[in-house]
Amino acid sequence: MIVLVATAALVCIAGALVATHWPYSERMVVPSLEDTFKTRVMARQFRRFYFPSPGCEADEVVLAHPENRAGAPPLATVRRMTIRGRYIDLLFRPSHIETIQLDGLQVRVPPPSERNFSEQSDSASSKATIGFVVVKNATLEIASEERKEPLRFEIHDLRLTSVAAGTPVNYEVRMTNPVPRGELESEGTFGPWTDGRLEGTPLHGSVKFTDGQLDDLAGIGGTLQSELKFRGTLDSVDIKGSATSTDFHLKTTQHRISLAAQFEVLLNALKGEARIQQVNAKMGQTPFRVQGSVAKNAKVGRRETVLDFAIPRGRVEDALWLFNTAAKPPMIGPASGSAHVRIPKFGAGFLKGLELNGKFEIADGGFQKDTQAKMNHLSARAQGIKIDAGNEPAEVTTEALDSDVMIRKGSAYFPELFFMIPGAHARLQGTYDLDRHEVKMQGNLWTLATISQDSDGIKSILLKPIDPLFKRKHSGARVGITLSGDVDNPKIGVILTRDKTPTATDTQ
Repeated sequence: MIVLVATAALVCIAGALVATHWPYSERMVVPSLEDTFKTRVMARQFRRFYFPSPGCEADEVVLAHPENRAGAPPLATVRRMTIRGRYIDLLFRPSHIETIQLDGLQVRVPPPSERNFSEQSDSASSKATIGFVVVKNATLEIASEERKEPLRFEIHDLRLTSVAAGTPVNYEVRMTNPVPRGELESEGTFGPWTDGRLEGTPLHGSVKFTDGQLDDLAGIGGTLQSELKFRGTLDSVDIKGSATSTDFHLKTTQHRISLAAQFEVLLNALKGEARIQQVNAKMGQTPFRVQGSVAKNAKVGRRETVLDFAIPRGRVEDALWLFNTAAKPPMIGPASGSAHVRIPKFGAGFLKGLELNGKFEIADGGFQKDTQAKMNHLSARAQGIKIDAGNEPAEVTTEALDSDVMIRKGSAYFPELFFMIPGAHARLQGTYDLDRHEVKMQGNLWTLATISQDSDGIKSILLKPIDPLFKRKHSGARVGITLSGDVDNPKIGVILTRDKTPTATDTQ
């Protein structure tokens, strides 16, 4: 009897000690959370459990806004938080928690102007360790002064392991990326956190992005697949990876083309700025290289993109197919070029804001049927070759087509476009409207044959007297020429006045 009484007394004493010092009680857990996050923490309902393992559950947990402003939305809410430990850890590792599971977590990150992380925490000196943190069906909202609606990340699964002050944290995550929409999987490590130096937090890992909906971005469309690896700190992340899209297109033309790229980028994740160190890409059959940056322009108060393109040897039809609405590219052939591009913004007004300075060269090119027929006739006449009725002249290639080009306010300007086909070459200047796809150019055409030799029958006899007016120093002729109308089927005219004034004789 005495033994039973003593045992009962010991059980009562142990129960009293557990009740007053139980690490998973509300009076122990809530202050610990408040100390960690430096804000007020509330729970609608709190329950302890003891078997088969010690722990607790809390429903409708709310972490208030750190500044505790009236009407300010909470920093985070959790539908249910479950904390589990092990009895053996209560004896030998009292500061260790085996698992924390968060169901229905919602985190709201305020815009930069409302973020105040200046307070120093004592997390570095904390002895608490966590074996696993498991997050299910969470959302992360990041607000910005530049957007009306916050970016919303839907996190399906997040798993953190070996969570402890002063050590890196391992993570695995599956989530939906908001812009462009797509499924993202990532694993790696981040930390340790350094008090007061968020930008210096180290991280490394890998990312796989699938079914990215480029249509969510202004001006472009298609489906993106990408894989990359990253390493560095939050303010300087070195990223290397690849990306592909089999149906990349511009929304203005809807012409789909394959695009693949290998890239190296240095990213400042806190500022949303990037230095594009190198991109080796291929669009259709055209390889090209890109370098540049995405950074905030203080004068306009928003980010802008600046790129330098180099195309050592590509195909002109790839670019014309992407940018033109015609059923077929108006020209085909080998091409090379380079350009410096500034894009103040994407979306509405993209073409009006686009700025480009560059040059291009095309050799051995050809045109679509109607335009090619005109080139064939022009070449034959320029060489003085007579074409019998019912016959077509031999098909020719464009031996050279090159120019500097400048794009401003939706229009491309060509200060001196050089064009050469067998028997003739021309130098033109003028514009090409990127929106209406209309060309308007004029200049001079040099031919091997004289004006009268360029014509047939009675027309050649009538033009014979004016040959001296257009005669070149050694042979042939020089005449004014115009090019106007739809770029897919332009109207070519010849000006038969030496001073290249107005009325043109249509060559169609």
